[in-house]
Amino acid sequence: MIIQASQLTRKYGDLTAVDSVSLSVERGELVGVIGPDGAGKTTFLRMLAGALEPTGGSIVVNDKTFEKNRRELKEEIGYLSQVSQAYGDLTVWENIEFFGKIRKVRDWKERGERLLEFARLTEFKGRLADQLSGGMRQKLGICCAVIHQPKILILDEPTTGVDPVSRRELWLILASFLRNEMTILVATPYLNEAERCNRVALLSEGKLLRYNTVPNIIAEMSLRVFSIHSRNLKQAFDVVSGFGFARNLVVLGDRITFLVDLESLEKVGAVLNAVRSQIDESAELKEISASLDNVFASLIKT
Repeated sequence: MIIQASQLTRKYGDLTAVDSVSLSVERGELVGVIGPDGAGKTTFLRMLAGALEPTGGSIVVNDKTFEKNRRELKEEIGYLSQVSQAYGDLTVWENIEFFGKIRKVRDWKERGERLLEFARLTEFKGRLADQLSGGMRQKLGICCAVIHQPKILILDEPTTGVDPVSRRELWLILASFLRNEMTILVATPYLNEAERCNRVALLSEGKLLRYNTVPNIIAEMSLRVFSIHSRNLKQAFDVVSGFGFARNLVVLGDRITFLVDLESLEKVGAVLNAVRSQIDESAELKEISASLDNVFASLIKT
């Protein structure tokens, strides 16, 4: 493994932002970090990047610790915070030059040219970073974060507020890094992005609720997901919500989805009977595949 966090904790006075989190990351792995606002994602990643001292616990990165090997680990880790580290009053190329030189990269020009070409930013070399779109600025931030060819890349919600095309391009960039055996940790608010990851860490109120592959997390939850199709969704919603075992109701298009624990499976038929008898005789009930979104909603609202 390349990263081992053990009982990692960070407190701010009486507030515990990260509470005894332990997990390991294998070399060349892509790990997604998800959770609601205030879950501790940013604090956790900042500690792994060496940008924030933990209150308790330990971090071992590539058999080194920040206490003894901070300078070496700075060379092995690239970190992009929620606010792009690119300087707005510098041009794209000036940012590349600045980070290349501050990282003491001898061939920063060659690396910078390759990175900008790959990120499709070459034609914008003379443009101020403040004049870039959100997606372009994030791509520049990633280029600056990896100019020194780190073994580990830590990204804090790099696609937030970015248009769909730029989001896709950012993930293509990450995929290329993975092919070169870089280890990546990325916090994301988009669950469809998290499903691309080898493993997902779900944080809530500073605690690690789940850490596994997406299929395994879904299997661990023992949830079944059902949908009700009805011509009158509003009234059908009111009927379904009256059944206590039907949880996390969501209206999607022409259907209502809800979660059911395994212990309550035999009661699901009563939901359909109630909707048909009270609202819509043609209503239909179907079981659908559970998703990470279902798991997230169930864990966070429990």
